[in-house]
Amino acid sequence: MFDPQPAQLSKLIEQQRYRLIMAAVLMIFATMLGLVPFVLIYLMVLEFMAPEVQPAYVWQLAIASIAAMIARWVLTGVAIRLSHVAAYCILYEIRAAIAQKLSTLPLGFFSSRTTGTLKKIMNEDVEQLELLIAHGFPETTGAVVTIVLAAAYLIYVDWRMAAAALLGIPLALLCQVFIFQVSQPLLKDYYQAMAKMNAALIEYVQGMQVIKAFTQTAESFTQYRVAVESYHTYEERWSLNILLPWTLFNISLSANILFILPVGIGLLISNTLTVSTLALFLLLGLGICAPLFRLAQSAQTFAQVQEARGRIDSLLQAASLPQQIRFSPPQDMKLKFDHVHFSYDTKATLSDISFVVPKGGFTALVGPSGSGKTTIARLIARFWDIDRGEISIGDVNIQSLPLEELMSLISFVFQDVILFNDTVYENIRIGKPEASEEEVMKAARLANCHSFVEQLPHGYQTTVGERGAKLSGGQQQRLSIARALLKNAPILILDEATAFLDPENESQVQAAINRLTRDKTLIVIAHRLSTVIQADQILVLENGTIAARGVHGDLLSTSHLYRQMWQSHMAAQGWSF
Repeated sequence: MFDPQPAQLSKLIEQQRYRLIMAAVLMIFATMLGLVPFVLIYLMVLEFMAPEVQPAYVWQLAIASIAAMIARWVLTGVAIRLSHVAAYCILYEIRAAIAQKLSTLPLGFFSSRTTGTLKKIMNEDVEQLELLIAHGFPETTGAVVTIVLAAAYLIYVDWRMAAAALLGIPLALLCQVFIFQVSQPLLKDYYQAMAKMNAALIEYVQGMQVIKAFTQTAESFTQYRVAVESYHTYEERWSLNILLPWTLFNISLSANILFILPVGIGLLISNTLTVSTLALFLLLGLGICAPLFRLAQSAQTFAQVQEARGRIDSLLQAASLPQQIRFSPPQDMKLKFDHVHFSYDTKATLSDISFVVPKGGFTALVGPSGSGKTTIARLIARFWDIDRGEISIGDVNIQSLPLEELMSLISFVFQDVILFNDTVYENIRIGKPEASEEEVMKAARLANCHSFVEQLPHGYQTTVGERGAKLSGGQQQRLSIARALLKNAPILILDEATAFLDPENESQVQAAINRLTRDKTLIVIAHRLSTVIQADQILVLENGTIAARGVHGDLLSTSHLYRQMWQSHMAAQGWSF
């Protein structure tokens, strides 16, 4: 896979240079063949005006014209195919590079950017490159060659008529320069408005349940309405600014008829021009400006691609979490936090966190919402880098471990299960991509998934829907446990997975968790204290610090906060309508 480095887009295009050069060469020949019928028709007109017409010669010219057109179509088809193959190879590598890059970025990168912004870069911005590579490059080459060759031939035939035929080109070019100058300053704001609209649209769709529950509409969803109105404003502003020059540009493409006819008629009257030559200029001269329209489209595409390329480059060149190439593998699975400090941006989140989880040990993290429990769990997997201190596994600093090596040591089971819009089988196999079918089935049975999976319409090949929408919460949770069982990592981080399940699903999930946690170094984020009273140590977190630590019995007598949490938990167990 392509390793994202600065100037990676240029390198990717360079890899496809042979296809692109061949596409350009074929397009040049195709363009030249496209001019041949005009020349042959001119020769046919001359022949018909001769005192004695030679039918055989006329037929040869006609057949040659047809052959030239067929050859042009074939060469154009091959050229376009080559440019498209090159473009899609480049797009694939760019998207693969972006996907690889995203996996190396800290979570802070994603918290400061909306899903719509990243979606636009990965889909729409990358797709913009296809327009330039597959269409803009060969078509621009063909358009330039057409203008140059046609102009050269017309000058060869009659320089006076050629001058008349080419008078529309300076006006067209002037209009294009003006359009570029007007639209270029608007592009950045235009694409920002588009990104905001995409982000608001995604948020609107994802929040549809809440919107329907409170009988809201698209118009009443303020963020979405404002984003659409802002995009409309920029679209309208852009259109109005280029309306006049774009209109003049289109007029200039056929304006040379205003020069060809009077000049041609004047030369005919003075007997310095033949009717056949005038016919040639009416055929070829009127069309010589048409390729300028393709050039204009290519210029606009180029401007859009430059904006898109800037966003792609900014993503691929974003600062990744630093990784070590050489490392010493951990000797055991002892987990240690040593005076760890961490901040989100400038806001202190964890302060002086120190604890040790021995190999095979069971440590619970408890505390009020926002106390830092989930942050500690995610720092173990190096979702962010800490400000000060050290986190180690087997006395090896996790920052000295490659991310792939680190993640191979850790499994997660969170309340918020993430399932992909793929089959049950593939969602389980994410835990171990090289797993055999037998291993996947075994993990499913251990996680109490097999019975409900067999009842699905297509069994393990049933698509679960976006975020597992076709499955119940308990079924989703059991699939996530099957995934973790298949991975079989020595360190398990468990965000209490049974907190919001019904009793039937809870017993199924709890049985699966019991199998999953055997012989693992276990860190549990506890929401219900009754599930962690057997922990080797319980860390009571408050405002990003460890307020107390110990076993359940000791904490009840030594920690006021823990005692309050326990009393609230027990009171909640007996609560009912």
